[in-house]
Amino acid sequence: MKHWVGRPVIMYCGDEPYTIMRGVLRKWDQAGSMAVIGHQEIAVPFQDIVYIKALAPKERAFPPKLNAVGYVMKERQQFDNAVYFKSSVTVWKGDQLVAFNTTIISHTKGSVTLASGQSVLKGNHVFVVRSLRG
Repeated sequence: MKHWVGRPVIMYCGDEPYTIMRGVLRKWDQAGSMAVIGHQEIAVPFQDIVYIKALAPKERAFPPKLNAVGYVMKERQQFDNAVYFKSSVTVWKGDQLVAFNTTIISHTKGSVTLASGQSVLKGNHVFVVRSLRG
């Protein structure tokens, strides 16, 4: 079954009704008796796999990528979501780029802590977030 590694597949698992998993087969671990599938790297034990077949081109899922369009964060909920989803954020101060493609670790009412450990003020900076698509 190692010939499926690196290829988009559809995997039927468990008893009927089958659990269906689609994605790229990442690893076929003979020693661990499991296959790893998808960009989330879900491990499936060999005894649960009923059938594997190639995924048709129209059924293939695209890997997640950043949206081309970003939006300016102003509300507390937007900052909460950026922290929770580890969204890509660009920070500007006027026309000067402060941080590019970073993530927000935490935020308070007036400040934001970036992944680099840098703390910036919400009132002096503009935060542009780009969500993950797919």
